[in-house]
This record gives sequence, structure tokens and C-alpha cells, in this order.
Amino acid sequence: MHAPSPPSVWIILIPVLLIGVLSLLIPFLTWKRQSPPDDDAWRGIFYWNPKDPALFVPKRFGIGYTLNFGNPWSWVVLAAIFIIAMLPLVFVGMNVFQSPAPR
Repeated sequence: MHAPSPPSVWIILIPVLLIGVLSLLIPFLTWKRQSPPDDDAWRGIFYWNPKDPALFVPKRFGIGYTLNFGNPWSWVVLAAIFIIAMLPLVFVGMNVFQSPAPR
């Protein structure tokens, strides 16, 4: 018989899979913009432009994307990433997946 994976494996796999799916969706969410946005909207390393509808924008320097913190949905994405990262710690702290004592 094949035993199912212990829940502790899923505590790690689910957040990794969710972040992987999000990283695969980024190109589809940013297809309209191919060049970095204007320098006026940058506040240091953060991009803040409420008039720009893009959720993800190309980074100012280097490779990759960053959030447009002027878009309200960026805060939802940031909260989701934080929650996904903290769930394993919460579950371990609550001992949700503790094995029952042997008889």
C-alpha cells in the first residue's frame, strides 16, 4: 500500500506552488508595457503611480518586475504573498498537524 504524504510536506509545497503560479501569471498581467515607466513616478526603489493601471511594471534597473504601489490591487498581492509565507509558521505554532500519540 502507498501511504499518503504527511501534511507537513504540503505546508511547504502549497506556498511554493502558489508563488510559482503567480510568477507564471506576471507576463500575462504585464503584456501591455515593455519598457520601464517614467522616472517621475519612482520613489526610490518603489513605483507609485495611481494613474497607471498596470499592476506589475518593469523594474527601473535590472531584470524583472515590481508592483505599482499606486494600484490598490498591489496591496492585495503583497498581503497574499505575506499570508502565504506566514501560513506554515502559523500551522506549526498551532500544532495543527501534530500526530496523535501512539496507543
